[in-house]
Amino acid sequence: MSRTRTRDQVPAGSTRTRNTTGTRTERTDAPHARVIGARLALARAGAGLASAASTVAGGLRAVVTPAGWAVAAWTVGGLVLATVLGWEEAWVAAIAGAVLLATAAPFLIGSVPYRVRLLLDRDAVVAGERAEARLVVDNPQQRAALPGRVDLPVGDGLVEVEVPYLRGGAEHVEPVEVPALRRGIVSVGPAVTTRYDPLRLLERHRVWEERRTLYVHPRTVAVPSTSLGWVRDLEGDPVRTLTTEDISFHAVRPYERGDARRHIHWASTARTGTLMVRQFAETRRSLLTVVLDLDRASYADDEEVELAISAAGSLGVRALRDGRDVEAVVGGEVPGFARASLRALRHLRVTSPRALLDDLSGVEASDTTVDLPTVTRMLGETDSGTALAILVTGSRLPRAQLRAAALHLPLGASVGAVVCDPAAEPASRNLAGVPVVSLGILDDLRTLLSRGAARR
Repeated sequence: MSRTRTRDQVPAGSTRTRNTTGTRTERTDAPHARVIGARLALARAGAGLASAASTVAGGLRAVVTPAGWAVAAWTVGGLVLATVLGWEEAWVAAIAGAVLLATAAPFLIGSVPYRVRLLLDRDAVVAGERAEARLVVDNPQQRAALPGRVDLPVGDGLVEVEVPYLRGGAEHVEPVEVPALRRGIVSVGPAVTTRYDPLRLLERHRVWEERRTLYVHPRTVAVPSTSLGWVRDLEGDPVRTLTTEDISFHAVRPYERGDARRHIHWASTARTGTLMVRQFAETRRSLLTVVLDLDRASYADDEEVELAISAAGSLGVRALRDGRDVEAVVGGEVPGFARASLRALRHLRVTSPRALLDDLSGVEASDTTVDLPTVTRMLGETDSGTALAILVTGSRLPRAQLRAAALHLPLGASVGAVVCDPAAEPASRNLAGVPVVSLGILDDLRTLLSRGAARR
């Protein structure tokens, strides 16, 4: 006979055993939990103390100068010697150091009274030209401002300007020369004002947010109109597609059903006795694409790189001023281990000559930039109608790779190359159907194009 026992039927002894066990467990875990809680509280307190100590140490490092640390060490050392050895001279040295530090502290109370402005005479120059900035420090308050210092970062350097005593409402103007010998983008600012005591034991800094950017453009030359070089037709580059609607007349042919009557060529119709209509060659607007090679392996030195950038800028600016559709392309950077699998392409701004030169100011040749054939292959895959492509590269690029780069461009596009080699004589030659110009100095570009040496 089976028997079912409910929870209420469990013997009382079993219940007491479980309750007794549970009570013992709670009594055993309570001290352990208190220990863990105490440890956590100590850990939090230690972290808070460490954070506070780090903040205090950072604040002291920002305020105390090396001379101030020396006086503080002198004071502490004097106190130790006076306490341990009882030297009266040590007491005098410690008191003198403490007085110096206490006297320096009031000079840092309050806000920095200066107002700093940064003015650039222009925001773009050509490499080699002078660029000047003016640092204007004025005291907008009624009370006088003590002497101080302004640190102005200029590119990779730092300009220190000593500010004299300024009466209320007075200003101090300091001219600052910005180095612009080499092409690049120079950041000027933000300025940092420093206030200190007469002995320069303590100092206080304030960083101003104003920052200026100076574009140092590559040097360019005025080359002849692109219509005198590779671009042969101002109206567009004719292609082989024939159409019945365009502006470039090609030939006449017999009338076919559906042809527009306005295209009937009546003179040919009268002569042949058959309706003849005009046929046109489809035209497209000339898109000039300048491809600048930024692979470091293509160049012998930095001089060749700068020559290539200047040549690309000269050609692009000339085309933009001619009102042509222009595209400027450079290779992008990829990690060295991924060059075999990754490709990158960068389009420079061509909305205006200034925009193009601004972007060229920031480009740099690199060992991690994709090579020229890869750039043209990507361009050929995504091309939007290039009629003429000009490849600009250095003397170290093998001629086989230069020819391969030209072949990757869209079929039907005219291709020319500018090879920058300062050691070579200016000349032009044909490389498997690709006209190649050897450029020794930048002025050669003007001469070669004016002679028509770069024509197809």
